[in-house]
Amino acid sequence: MRTVSVIGGGLAGVSVCYELVSRGYQTVLYESRDGIALETSYANGAMLTPSMADPWNAPGVHRHLAASLFDPRSAMKLRLKAVPSLIGWGRQFLRHSTRDRHEAATRACFLLGQHSMRRTRELRRSLSLEYDAATAGTLKVFTSPAAMEGPLALAGRLATLGLVFEALDAAKTVATEPALAGIRDNIAGSIRFPDDETGDARQFCERLVATFVEAGGISRTKTRVDGIATEKGRAVGVYVGGRLEPADEVVIAAGNASVTLARKLGIALPIRPAKGYTVTFDASQLEGAPAIPIVDDARHTAIVPIGRRLRIVGTAEFAGNDLTIRPERIENLFSVLSELMPGVARQLPRSSALPWAGLRPMSADGLPFIGPSVIPGLYINAGHGHLGWTLASGSAHLLADLLEGRPPAIDPAPYRATR
Repeated sequence: MRTVSVIGGGLAGVSVCYELVSRGYQTVLYESRDGIALETSYANGAMLTPSMADPWNAPGVHRHLAASLFDPRSAMKLRLKAVPSLIGWGRQFLRHSTRDRHEAATRACFLLGQHSMRRTRELRRSLSLEYDAATAGTLKVFTSPAAMEGPLALAGRLATLGLVFEALDAAKTVATEPALAGIRDNIAGSIRFPDDETGDARQFCERLVATFVEAGGISRTKTRVDGIATEKGRAVGVYVGGRLEPADEVVIAAGNASVTLARKLGIALPIRPAKGYTVTFDASQLEGAPAIPIVDDARHTAIVPIGRRLRIVGTAEFAGNDLTIRPERIENLFSVLSELMPGVARQLPRSSALPWAGLRPMSADGLPFIGPSVIPGLYINAGHGHLGWTLASGSAHLLADLLEGRPPAIDPAPYRATR
């Protein structure tokens, strides 16, 4: 039986572990924290949205980033102190913001997201996973017809690949989500994506790891991998506390930490952290609670019901590895709730909100790195950005196909780890 070491206990790593153990590999999961999904997967956006396949480096993004230096409310915020660490990555980020490259990346993200959603649903049904999953879709709301034009055109282009959507007027928008009734006069329209889903990512990881262990996998938390061992140019295991732990293959799926691990082997992964914020409320006593996630496209934010909780998510902040929770960014989230659902906001005291920040691993071209690296026996599964959960199951399935030598279900070329 071949042994595979997987580094990273978040969505990317956990999903790979299950795929490999289900195919008969002896799989060991290494996680430096004392539990599963305690970093970027902990209190994330809670949405699985192939509908949001477009990377954040859209044409014209350079103007938004420059303006954000002086605007604390900017949806995408660049902080001066992070600029030195972003110079090389930033050049690639902007180079891929041309219309053709952005369009190609969007299509590739959607195809992987579509594949991933099929696999996520299969896992939920076959393994009876419980993680507050909901299948109501998402509703992207707009306050002006002009703001709706671009997203509607994008949805139309992705429809040729299988995206299902429906354009709604103000009346149908409120009928779909009555919690928006208070701002009906301000709604120009919305786009409903019925195939999107929501849930608790941390619960998903915990349930999947439990199944992984039941199937014979080994989960080792509080275990930091110091580096990847190589012999005659091939990966042969991992170093833990200076000791070699052998493996036939190694998978780096450690989010932003993947960059450091790969760099020790001379592999430069163009991935940088993009901080996102969430606030979570207990909504068990909330009257008129929303039933469907509401997305504010202009501000990169969303209001997401998760079981008996309500989570406000959003913003992208390029600030390096800084996890500081900045009050003005949290205030932005409160403002979104107050402006979109004033009746709901009045029932939820701010003092009861649980704030959180996480660092999304953002690739320069908007696509994850999936598959074999330049070093035989070493595989990468990292750089999923704002689509971490959306792409997790599909990325893991694709990587397992490549590791096993099986023809993959989708074309792996756009995501190759050596690009």
